[in-house]
Amino acid sequence: METLHHHSDIIFDEELYTIEWSDIENAEIDYENYLNEIESFFRDDFENDILEEDIL
Repeated sequence: METLHHHSDIIFDEELYTIEWSDIENAEIDYENYLNEIESFFRDDFENDILEEDIL
């Protein structure tokens, strides 16, 4: 069995990956941008979709 090589000299900075509740609570959400992205996704999906009738 192979031994995995772990780099013990790498320092993990937990603060870089910690999200505080206040960060979430005070975030301003850009709903219009999200809606545009969702609409684009479904439009692209529909335009590139193979219809069932085309398969039969």
